This record gives sequence, C-alpha cells and structure tokens, in this order.
Amino acid sequence: MCESSVLMEKGGSRELLMEDVVYVEVDGVNIKLTGILGETQNAKGRIKEINLMKHTIVIEIL
Repeated sequence: MCESSVLMEKGGSRELLMEDVVYVEVDGVNIKLTGILGETQNAKGRIKEINLMKHTIVIEIL
C-alpha cells in the first residue's frame, strides 16, 4: 500500500495530522489532503519532507 501519514511540524515538534493519505494537492501555502476513503483535510504551510520509505509527509506550519 502507498498511504502516508501526514505530520505537522512547528518549533521542532511534530504532531500527527492525518493517516492513510493517498493524495496531496498543493496551491501555494494551502495543502489539501485526501484519505483512502475520500475524506479531506486542509492545512496551511509548506511541505518540508517526504519520506517514501517511512510513508510520511511533514508539513511545516508557517
């Protein structure tokens, strides 16, 4: 499976935002996440890191 967990980072600490993310759409600082069942969540920030081996995406809050 290719789902990822999305973490929010601020001040060096990370917190889980969403699990089983299959689609990420970036429009400037607006990031739309879509899960495996079609649920969505929005975040503001920038993608700092994508780790394909660990299936994680880190969004840094601006």
